[in-house]
Amino acid sequence: MRTINLFKILLLLGLFGLFTACSDDDDDNVTNLPADDDDPVAEVGTIAGIATSSEDFTSLVTALQAANLVETFDSPGDYTVFAPTDGAFANLLSANNGISSFDDISAEGLDVLLKHHVVAGRVFSSDLSDGQMVETLAGTMLEVDITDGVVTVGGAQVSAVDIEASNGVIHVLSDVMVTTKALTIAQVAISNPDFSTLVAALSQADLVAPFTDSDGEFTVFAPTNAAFEAAGITDLSAIDNMDLARILKHHVAGTVALSSSLTEGQMIPTLANTKLPVSLANGVTVGGGNVVAADIETVNGVIHVVGTVLLPNTIVDVARDAGSFTSLLGALSDTELTDLFNFDGDEAYTVFAPNDAAFAAISDVLPTLTTEEIARILAHHVVPSKIMEGDLSEGAMVTTLAGTKLTVSLMGGATINGVDIVATDVEASNGVIHVIDEVLLPNTIVDVAKANGSFTTLLGALDATDLTSTFNMDGGEYTVFAPTDDAFAKIADTVEGLSTEELANVLAHHVVATKALSSDLSDGQMIETLAGTMLTVTVMGESVYIDGVMVQIANVEASNGVIHVLGDVLIPSSN
Repeated sequence: MRTINLFKILLLLGLFGLFTACSDDDDDNVTNLPADDDDPVAEVGTIAGIATSSEDFTSLVTALQAANLVETFDSPGDYTVFAPTDGAFANLLSANNGISSFDDISAEGLDVLLKHHVVAGRVFSSDLSDGQMVETLAGTMLEVDITDGVVTVGGAQVSAVDIEASNGVIHVLSDVMVTTKALTIAQVAISNPDFSTLVAALSQADLVAPFTDSDGEFTVFAPTNAAFEAAGITDLSAIDNMDLARILKHHVAGTVALSSSLTEGQMIPTLANTKLPVSLANGVTVGGGNVVAADIETVNGVIHVVGTVLLPNTIVDVARDAGSFTSLLGALSDTELTDLFNFDGDEAYTVFAPNDAAFAAISDVLPTLTTEEIARILAHHVVPSKIMEGDLSEGAMVTTLAGTKLTVSLMGGATINGVDIVATDVEASNGVIHVIDEVLLPNTIVDVAKANGSFTTLLGALDATDLTSTFNMDGGEYTVFAPTDDAFAKIADTVEGLSTEELANVLAHHVVATKALSSDLSDGQMIETLAGTMLTVTVMGESVYIDGVMVQIANVEASNGVIHVLGDVLIPSSN
């Protein structure tokens, strides 16, 4: 037996003699420690006892105590421990890896890290061979390399071997074997120089903290430095922090997805509320980027390395990248509609998108519109389904988010409500854009009345009675005999005295549930109103009267009917 002088094992009141290790094997690949045959052989201690008694393993003992593993290695059993020295731990804590103390490693991570150094059973140096793979208590694998008499295990050099204990054997390492399973995603990224740009981007966008949380569950598709360079992203400071955060979140799923769980055509929801499509046709691609290294497991998720920066491709992203929709994007922002088209939800949209030139043509009108009116105009350009150019047909009517209808024409080129479609099928992850060179203005009865300017009281009454939406959508067709503001002014006192229900009845008394142009009206005709009352038509020459009130202006057409203007309010006989 040879004495292991390197470890300077303490006698501790005579309970332990100098620790000795067997070195009877003739394996030239393992360097044994010098012998001292004059030292007596003491009773062999446990792995924990030997480590505790040595001045070379204070950090290891501290880690074992923090992970509540001292008792495990102080009890009967059979273990092989690859034990890092204090110097090895010092190197770990001083490296650029996000770990400056054991406090930076989660309890779960520390448990994994330590068990990553332990193999079940007694494995002596003579049992090791070049290229051998040994499984640890952490479920990880360690590769043995023996080259020119130098033994490394898991990439760490073995500096002493075959230190026997009552419950196993110790081999000494000059480095800590770090498994990503013991680290957070942030620590793995920080410790890998290929992710320095990614780490800098996360730092700039204030997103490092979530990935240091050991309780998190994430899947990160991590672009390398080369991926950022290939995307032309060399100056992070030139990117708005909100935009940068969105790009980064587009690379992250809020669940753990190993490569074995990915399926063809799968859509992975991201933290940016976008979706990443999966393809397995030629290797694994996610969001269009090739996965070049998969399943780097961590304590709070998994990293898949991608060779491409994955850029969001929603309708808003496509419009922003095009550079010719600044006014449209500004209007979406002003009306808080951006998010609707910036996420990959269950809905897909078709946007007939006016370019900047189209908005410039109505620049004098826009400042006069309320936010609500602008929002309605924008919604009038959007269909809540994906309609490609090939899906359009002559005369088709498509319903918009505003409840209005748009008419398709293919005669002499595609048009929508008579406006030329100048570019089609600009696809996005959540729909498609067709570019138009004019702004489409809704043309319902309410829109026409607002544009006229003479029906403020009528419109206010519709609002007060919750009837505006009835005439503001293209769901049906109506004929409205519309009193002007002057007409309402004549009976202002009467109107003020009406209850909401009575006012609604007066308004309904002015509406017929069909579209009737003046040419459709005949003398003596009786027409029923929405109030269930009857109106009498009188035709005298070129003039038309409704219940004795002359129609001042006839046939003001709207997309959902027609307006005939009256100079007096029609009062139902019951009122």
